[in-house]
Amino acid sequence: MRTAVVLGTSRAILDLLDEAVLVAPTDSRVLITGESGVGKEVLAHYLHERSPRSRKPMIAINCAGMPESLLESELFGHARGSFTGAHCNRRGLLEVADGATLMLDEVGEMSLRMQRLLLRFLETGELQRVGAEGQHRHVNVRIIAATNRDLYERTQQKEFREDLYYRLNVVQLVVPPLRVRVADIRLLFEHFLRAIAEQYTLAPCRLSDEASRQLEAHHWPGNIRELQNLAERVALRSPGQLITTLPLHA
Repeated sequence: MRTAVVLGTSRAILDLLDEAVLVAPTDSRVLITGESGVGKEVLAHYLHERSPRSRKPMIAINCAGMPESLLESELFGHARGSFTGAHCNRRGLLEVADGATLMLDEVGEMSLRMQRLLLRFLETGELQRVGAEGQHRHVNVRIIAATNRDLYERTQQKEFREDLYYRLNVVQLVVPPLRVRVADIRLLFEHFLRAIAEQYTLAPCRLSDEASRQLEAHHWPGNIRELQNLAERVALRSPGQLITTLPLHA
């Protein structure tokens, strides 16, 4: 497993890392916020790998776009015969992550019922598999939640439980968008070029100053994910070449 690295020399990212280093060794719950594509899961891995729980892998689940019943089963597990297709007892991710870290990505997309179930777990540390009446298990899991939503605003609109918000938001880390990290863009892009060249055994590209200026002038609505995708296109199309212009979209 590769170690999670948060690259950058900009003031915005250095301030974030200063906060992350302080909270990483603790069991405090962390709410990571930021636009889509800024690297919230990378930061979650960074926190986990610098914690006493790092002897076990971090587990992540995306709560968006998953039916409520499936999400409940994925998190809490299920008992044999609890629903059609449940042919055996199955551990949920909260059990699998016992002693480790579970990242709840896009936690703001949970239904109100799932929010209630999660809140109960956070309050007691106990979970109950779907269909396992009266059987409770106690687990020790560090929860890191992430969202691109304004959860406080959602609490005001009664779309997110206020009590759950405060349970999750013990420490909030805000990952800055790429457009305010201009000093990091070339560094990140060249890192991705090298990584992709190594992955596919290609000659690495070189970036001209003009291409670098193009990178820095772009708005990056897709943030680091967009930058990484661009690096992959360039690395695959132009191995070993000097890159003087980039296929950027307005």
